[in-house]
Amino acid sequence: MDRISCLAFLLFQVSNEGIKEVALQLVSGEISIKELKANRDFLPFIEYAETELKKNTVNKNEVCEFVDKYLYVY
Repeated sequence: MDRISCLAFLLFQVSNEGIKEVALQLVSGEISIKELKANRDFLPFIEYAETELKKNTVNKNEVCEFVDKYLYVY
């Protein structure tokens, strides 16, 4: 699974509705990681997701299901 899909999946797990919305935009390609990092409100969430991704604890099957479910929804 690609890095962007994994980051979007991790962001979608956050209880903040604004972050979930951004995760959907990210998975659909409407916004980039670079754009998100430029926004101070999102930066801590992006950094957390990148740290979790580096730990390699993301379930690839769950990421695939997330992408299948939300890629074209937003």
